[in-house]
Amino acid sequence: MGPIDSKDLDPNFKYEVARMEGGEGILKCFACGSCTARCPEQEVKEEWNPRVIIRKTLLGLREEVLSSEFVWICSAHYRCLEKCPQGVNVKGVMNQIRNERLEEEMMEDISGETAEKQMDPSFKYKLAEGGSGKDIYNCFACGTCTAGCPERDLDPLYSPRKVIKSALLGRKDRVFENRFVEICSTHYRCLEQCPQGVQIPKLMFAIRELAIKEGYTRE
Repeated sequence: MGPIDSKDLDPNFKYEVARMEGGEGILKCFACGSCTARCPEQEVKEEWNPRVIIRKTLLGLREEVLSSEFVWICSAHYRCLEKCPQGVNVKGVMNQIRNERLEEEMMEDISGETAEKQMDPSFKYKLAEGGSGKDIYNCFACGTCTAGCPERDLDPLYSPRKVIKSALLGRKDRVFENRFVEICSTHYRCLEQCPQGVQIPKLMFAIRELAIKEGYTRE
């Protein structure tokens, strides 16, 4: 982390996160690093560091935290919670930071359309309700599924990782419009390689079912 300009700090940011259910533990963190030492996402990408995100939140670096990729890919393994001496629920904190970002997106006006039309925060929960899509909570977007996907050889746009990432972000239209959802086959090569055991074919089936339920059509 480079020099910090006090003008970039928002001293109320940590309290905003702490007031939301699941985020209250952030005020107990003393940055020991136990969460990062146990985090499987850290092994995928060094920048995915829960300790750094929490530290920046406590400092008030709102923009850096809200633009961080880690808050979107933090999975619900809870290995960090098992080792945290303060009992901080890192997953809960990341959820609330994501919610804060989504609320800000919804307030922005882009070309006459609010971001609410572009992002649906409840989309991932709708997918999980059917049972087939519940694995979406376990994905931390490492890309192993895409690397081993034979459909990827047909078209670089056929990417299960891209579909799942869009779903986690609430980009419902992008998910429904992605052709991979329709052509995903049941070879399960992705499942064999996935460190989280996510069943991609079942997840794609859940997306197709939800698209039909919501009346989505394509020319």
